[in-house]
Amino acid sequence: MRRALHALRFSILAALLAITAVAQEPSKDKKAEAPGTQAPQPGPEMERMKFLLGSWEFKGGYEKTPMAPEGGAETGWYKGRLGPGGFSVITDFELDGPFGKEIGHQIFVWVAKQNAYTVVTVGNFPGAVIGKSQWEGPNLVTHSDFGMGENVVHLRATYSKIQEKSVHMEEFSQKGSNPEQLIWKGDATK
Repeated sequence: MRRALHALRFSILAALLAITAVAQEPSKDKKAEAPGTQAPQPGPEMERMKFLLGSWEFKGGYEKTPMAPEGGAETGWYKGRLGPGGFSVITDFELDGPFGKEIGHQIFVWVAKQNAYTVVTVGNFPGAVIGKSQWEGPNLVTHSDFGMGENVVHLRATYSKIQEKSVHMEEFSQKGSNPEQLIWKGDATK
């Protein structure tokens, strides 16, 4: 008798679980009937980043600073494309200058909760530099921190004079409470 009750309870439980699973499973017919159902689309924040798309030639250089005592010219290229679904901009770059070849990738993605773009840069250097970009008037400004030995260095990179086929870039560094210092600048053209 116990076995029969146990089997009956098991059968009822199995039937309830099956009914619940079917009720929670989205119906293909209901999905097809739902009006206005469409994949999410990127917002105007990503539209504004399209200035990065395409192939760019770069000319610039390092200022004479403790980081680059002799300064030095730098040339290279930068190629930007939209990421999956248009929700990011993915770039590749290669530069040749006083520190040798710099090769890497950079990704910009809009993060609504932060009201900013997250920027991740990786390359032929250890680790990743992760920053936050926001528009300050007509300029795109990225702030990031990275470790340099036991010290943390704050970087501020600015994209300015943004035109269809040209953009000016500058990078500043700040260590501790020292004043911010221009370390690098250049121009990219399509």
